[in-house]
Amino acid sequence: MSSNKLYFVGGLFLGTIIGGTLGVLLAPDAGEQTRKKLAEGTEEALGNAYDQAVEYGENLKEQFQDMQEQFTERVNEYKNQIESKIQEIQDEVEQDIADLNEELEALEKEEAETADEEEA
Repeated sequence: MSSNKLYFVGGLFLGTIIGGTLGVLLAPDAGEQTRKKLAEGTEEALGNAYDQAVEYGENLKEQFQDMQEQFTERVNEYKNQIESKIQEIQDEVEQDIADLNEELEALEKEEAETADEEEA
């Protein structure tokens, strides 16, 4: 739920409480009956506030779970990219080592042939 929606819900809730309270206080009833209406209105408002708080908590929980899933997905994507890049580098290094070993063997063979020719 976006912050604008939260402000709207909070304003709606506050307006309901203020409007209900003013309506009860300004209504032409006896004192005891007014207090009874005020108590009922307060109880109803508190019930509404509790319901809205529960709904808000559930929405926050859902948002947190969504963010957690998105974070996990991104971490796994980055992990896979890093592992892939590491494998590429390892393959390149292994190929370079193999190439260097071939060159070394060729040089050793050439050196051995040169030494044999010098001895002969």
